[in-house]
Amino acid sequence: MLVLGLLVMVQIQSARNSVREEIEASNRIAAQLLGRITWLSAMGGLEQLGGFLQETGRVRANEIRLQDQAGRLIYASPPSTYKAGRDAPDWYEVLVTPRLPATTIVLAGGKLIVTPNPTRSVLDAWDDLKRIVLVEALLLLVADLLAFVIVGRWLAPFDRIQNGLRAIERGEHTVRLPPLAGREAGELGRTFNRMAQAVEENNQVRQSSADVQARLAAQREFTTLLHQRIEEERAALARELHDELGQSLTAIRSIAKSLMQQPAIRDGTSQHSVQMLFDSAGSTADALHRMIPRLRPIQLDGMGLADALRDLIIELQLAHPALAITFRTGNDMPVLSEAIEIALYRIAQEALTNVIRHAGASNALVWLRRHGDELLLSIGDDGNGGPATLVRAGHYGVRGMQERAESLGATLRFQSGGQGGLQVELTLPMKETDA
Repeated sequence: MLVLGLLVMVQIQSARNSVREEIEASNRIAAQLLGRITWLSAMGGLEQLGGFLQETGRVRANEIRLQDQAGRLIYASPPSTYKAGRDAPDWYEVLVTPRLPATTIVLAGGKLIVTPNPTRSVLDAWDDLKRIVLVEALLLLVADLLAFVIVGRWLAPFDRIQNGLRAIERGEHTVRLPPLAGREAGELGRTFNRMAQAVEENNQVRQSSADVQARLAAQREFTTLLHQRIEEERAALARELHDELGQSLTAIRSIAKSLMQQPAIRDGTSQHSVQMLFDSAGSTADALHRMIPRLRPIQLDGMGLADALRDLIIELQLAHPALAITFRTGNDMPVLSEAIEIALYRIAQEALTNVIRHAGASNALVWLRRHGDELLLSIGDDGNGGPATLVRAGHYGVRGMQERAESLGATLRFQSGGQGGLQVELTLPMKETDA
């Protein structure tokens, strides 16, 4: 359309120049010729000049009128027979016709008026313009149709790409595009397939990760319930041992003591047997009293985690005087739930047991404190057992510590201590420690 508009403007300007040139040349020639024949008016008068003009006929692009001194018209140019009955539109004629003044030749007894009249030239220019517009419009139509077909064929692969993208948007990540014609479309198709493959793999990884997280959550919940059930069973067993077996051993000792008071036994050969029965019942009761706290830390029932750990350390210190165990705790300890207290107690208990059995240490430190929004529990020693020695296949105590920490949502790390040995650190978010 822009080219068509430019062509129309060029054609109109060309028509203006052509018409102006023709009018000026034709008018100049007509004026000169007519000026030369004015002697006819001197010899034969205006009537003879009018006859001459009548015989000459129409002069192109000019209107000639002959008038006497009274203004009576003696002669006027006949209408043009060239393309008679047709004229260019008024707006076009005004657009291309130059404004030239009429030429007046004064004669004896009258005057000759020559007026430019380029209507036929304007009509020719108008016909040329119509032909140009028609041809250009046809070319434009053909070019548009050709461009539509070519671009349609070129863009056809992009519709498939768009459909593929919509399929990806709907969640159909397995969609793939066939080889597409054209360099650009082919490269886009290959890029789309790589993207779809990456999206599918990423989705699979996310799904696998979600499944793993779900299994971990289920396993953590199961581990928590399992430890809770184990602690309940331990508590029940501790009560049974204390109430039933403890009372039975006490009764046996009472009976044995009563028998030893009998004269027949005291002075007889059965005294030694009864004494052995009394001593065995006592040692069994002592062993039972030592076993019950391991099944259920009674200190947790009333004193809390810090006091329970302190009593555990005192008990281990008395049993193993060669190992110096230091206990530190903060003053701003939060109130913990029973499940968390039991889990932390068991982790500290297992860590100290490992120090006694495997580390060969002379000093150990248990530190329970609050740090910002976290609860920290660390057990370190100066022995010769590092993480590689402790965390090994088949070490069920360490595995139990890790399972308890995971069930709480805590982080358990094993690392080398500052003075050698092993450092066990547990970090528990405070949001998990609410009672």
